[in-house]
Amino acid sequence: MPITTLETAIAAFGQGTPFAKMDRQIAIGVMAFNEEGNIARLLDSILCQTAYDDINRVVVIASGCTDRTCPIVERYAAEHPKIHLVTEPERGGKVRAINTFFALAPEPILLVSSADLIFEPQTVAALTAPLADPAVGMVGSHPVPLNSADDFIGFTVQLMWQLHHEVSLRNPKMGELIAFRNVFRGLNPDTAADEVQIEHGVRSVGYEIRYAPDAIVHNRGPETLSDFIAQRTRWIAFNMRIQRVHRLPVSTLTATPLLEAMVAYVRRERPRWDWLVGAALLEMYCRVRATIEYSRWNSGTSGSWTPVASTKRLVHDADPNHAHAGIHS
Repeated sequence: MPITTLETAIAAFGQGTPFAKMDRQIAIGVMAFNEEGNIARLLDSILCQTAYDDINRVVVIASGCTDRTCPIVERYAAEHPKIHLVTEPERGGKVRAINTFFALAPEPILLVSSADLIFEPQTVAALTAPLADPAVGMVGSHPVPLNSADDFIGFTVQLMWQLHHEVSLRNPKMGELIAFRNVFRGLNPDTAADEVQIEHGVRSVGYEIRYAPDAIVHNRGPETLSDFIAQRTRWIAFNMRIQRVHRLPVSTLTATPLLEAMVAYVRRERPRWDWLVGAALLEMYCRVRATIEYSRWNSGTSGSWTPVASTKRLVHDADPNHAHAGIHS
């Protein structure tokens, strides 16, 4: 069902199933900015979910898009009643888009997804399964990059996400796709840390956080050295802000969890030592740059987020086994 404004979306969605009858139902929010190359593949993968019957709606919030993202989603919405499009004329940031999603999704379980992912068929089922435990309020997914590990940058991207996985097995860390109980009203739009705000809100009402290693999503990491440095520097600076401003610990900034994860990774994978040392030196360089970037954010001279170009190449290119069930652009 194509929707063009928040007001008309609220009016239309208000006629849906009463909240009391939706105790097992899920809403997925997709925050998109100029994702014409990837959005169809994401929607295809959602349509292929083994838990598709539990998905009540998929809301794509397209903010300030100047490419063909909206026409592509409109075509899916015309064919699949669960898919909805909400367009925002200006790019207001991911947190504002998530708040729009909250206004449209009364379902008890919400998922927030980046628009450049591909879900494995079991991802939604695996991600929401821990929520059967009434003590659990939020669950993180397992990102697996599509980059080939045949070159140094691909190896380093793979290493970064494998360490993220190892750390999350011990101390859950949220990321590209999250599921959580719909237990609070919205996020502070002046704070960019969307998943951190959600985690804080879920924890504040007494719920636990879990990690679902079988909830696999595919993304594409940077493919050039300059793009890797730009993205990694920004992520580290962003995590510094989370840790210092919001007073929430970030496990990947702490030495002990990283060392434990590295030992487990080396024992399992037996990687090339020259690339491993090179990746460690590159990480140290990015952390120095991130400290400078963080100081600029504090002074108000930086902090804008420009997508890294090589991460937006068609994510399905390296995933030949993926089944495309929907409408292609």
